[in-house]
Amino acid sequence: MAIVSRYSFALLGLILLHEIAMAGSLAGKVSGKDDNQPLAGVNVVLQGTVRGTTTNAQGEFFMTNIPPGVYAVVFSLVGYQREMLTGVLIDDENDKLLSVLMRESPLQTEQIVVTANKREQSLIEVPVSISVVDATEIQRRNTLTIDEALRYVPGVNMTGTQINIRGSSGYSLGAGSRVLMLLDGIPFIAGDTGELIFESIPAGQVDRIEVVKGASSALYGSNALGGVINIITKPIGEKPLTHIRTYGGLYSEPSFDQWKWSDKRRYFNGQSLTLTRKLGDLGFSVFLSRQFDDGFRQNDYRRRYNLYIKAREDFSESSSLTLNVGALHQESGQFLYWRSLDSALIPPLRHMTDNLKSTRTYVNGLFNTVLSERMLLTLKALWTHSTWGFQQMGDLTRTESLNDGFRVEASSVLMLDDMHTLTFGVDGNIDLIRGAMFGQRTIGGLALFAQDEVRFSDQFTLTLGARSDFQSVGLTSGNSDINPKIALTHRPWEGTTFRASFGTGFRVPSIPEAFIAAGGGLVKGVPNTDLKPEISLSFELGASHTLGTLGTLDVAAFRSDFNNLIEPGLLISGQNLFVQWRNVVKARVQGYETSVKLAFFDGDLHTNVGYTYTFPEDRIAKTVLKYRPRHILYTNAQAQVGWFSLGVDFRYVSRVERIDQELVDAGIVPDGDERDAIYVADARVGGEFSISDIAFSAGLHVKNIFQHNYVELLGNMMPPRTFVLTLEARL
Repeated sequence: MAIVSRYSFALLGLILLHEIAMAGSLAGKVSGKDDNQPLAGVNVVLQGTVRGTTTNAQGEFFMTNIPPGVYAVVFSLVGYQREMLTGVLIDDENDKLLSVLMRESPLQTEQIVVTANKREQSLIEVPVSISVVDATEIQRRNTLTIDEALRYVPGVNMTGTQINIRGSSGYSLGAGSRVLMLLDGIPFIAGDTGELIFESIPAGQVDRIEVVKGASSALYGSNALGGVINIITKPIGEKPLTHIRTYGGLYSEPSFDQWKWSDKRRYFNGQSLTLTRKLGDLGFSVFLSRQFDDGFRQNDYRRRYNLYIKAREDFSESSSLTLNVGALHQESGQFLYWRSLDSALIPPLRHMTDNLKSTRTYVNGLFNTVLSERMLLTLKALWTHSTWGFQQMGDLTRTESLNDGFRVEASSVLMLDDMHTLTFGVDGNIDLIRGAMFGQRTIGGLALFAQDEVRFSDQFTLTLGARSDFQSVGLTSGNSDINPKIALTHRPWEGTTFRASFGTGFRVPSIPEAFIAAGGGLVKGVPNTDLKPEISLSFELGASHTLGTLGTLDVAAFRSDFNNLIEPGLLISGQNLFVQWRNVVKARVQGYETSVKLAFFDGDLHTNVGYTYTFPEDRIAKTVLKYRPRHILYTNAQAQVGWFSLGVDFRYVSRVERIDQELVDAGIVPDGDERDAIYVADARVGGEFSISDIAFSAGLHVKNIFQHNYVELLGNMMPPRTFVLTLEARL
């Protein structure tokens, strides 16, 4: 047996050496067509394989050990038209050299995304609705946290910091989420509360945010009932960079004299520093920031500090390891609801000193290696640690929750042939929870998933997939579920794609929903260990069309049926509120969505319009679901004239029809039913200039220009008009 093994390994080694000896190489340079300047960071991909690379600071790229053959090579870069060179012959005798020119593009009609099918694809190829927010949009709006960036995504509505995609969620009192958030492709969700902690990831270090709409449990499991948000961090650039940013702003005076609670103006400010360097094959980036906010409401101050480190080691052309390390420390007041409409910016007396304190850290690792020309292996791991708690008036100690979470995933993309692309893998998670808030809990799960994209022709692609999950949150029994999906795309002609998809979703109850035994001021919990997982069936029909060089149009009709929907049941005793989550709702959400992106004057003027209509029906009570608006309209425009830029945003959200009326009727939140439609307009101007080879940019932002007074959550007035000055320097 030992002789056979030695012979087998020797034979395998000879085969590999023969393949390497027979391999060729591909090299070249990519430049801009208009100015012939080298382009760094261009994605270079051999179509039909998993091989790819990026250009360096000089616009150069190099790939070796390529089996001889004829290839199509695809070049893509944000801000430029996608280029493809076909018939590229690679042999083992001569190095193939390419010279590529890329033309600037005012619109990204073939943007590369990774979330829809867990692999890189052109946006026009994916079979589901997906929106992308890029780093430029985040920077232009002076976005401080991820949830702010999501407020202008079609189909997305924010209720405070809780996200609702196409009516899938309302307001859950800070317990659980029906939308899954990913950090570079791995679930990033609080293990104890099930919330999305947006502020843990610095907005300034985000390359783009991909928002997948509709049930995505077939690839991502629990919590992806309503959709997925994938936050993709910035790559480490080839050139050294020192980036300094500062901002300062103030809140306008309240609209009414009776709302004034302070003789001092309320300010906010922040500073950040980014250092990026590359030493050989090792690149790293360090980010530090602080954000101070006096708050426009009493006891609504905030002090936030972020540290973020990213490092990447390229072991070879086909293997790399990326590490992300993050830390957040935050202290803030806690404004739960107003004292009354006449005192809309003042909390009730018993909540005047409520406060929160949290420290959260994480380490995220990502290893990629190309096993063959048609197979890519990816290993991911995430460790999170959090300590947070609240303290109310009269409390001698802070009520806290501590959580350590671990998540791992091994996945692979295998291109079997020109027809089949397989994506498959396994992932697992475990959370260790302790503290007075939820007690001592251990939760975890394991899952297997697989998907096949069957490309019948250039016009038709069928996607079939399923995921088997087992999740335990310490209830009477664990929860297992199998979630399939099927999708079809049809491209009858260039620039037009029709899509159809069906999928199921599920979500296991979060720890607060099942076990909460404490509460923050407003909420006192009553445990319910009999909760069942939520399940859903989702359908979508959609189409996208490229309007030549003018822009793009996307339309979609959707429907989701929910069973065992978990909603809070409110019990009131005097001035005390008790909440118990129950499987009480059978619901249906259906509607349609359209978005248009246009560019004029060679891209110097951009405008986007997105409209979503939903009918969120509680099929048991024969009424609409709570905290779901029917109409959402977002529009914006951005103009560039030389070094000067001007931008405007407008959003309309129709009046929410149902809220937690019990809180109002019991007098806990006086005037809490006062609400109206939301009309908010923002504007900004900016400029870019250089002094002594240092690039500067400055901007003035005015948010809520017309000082529209509105609430997103009962008894919570949103910010008035604010003025912000920003200044950035790049060395």
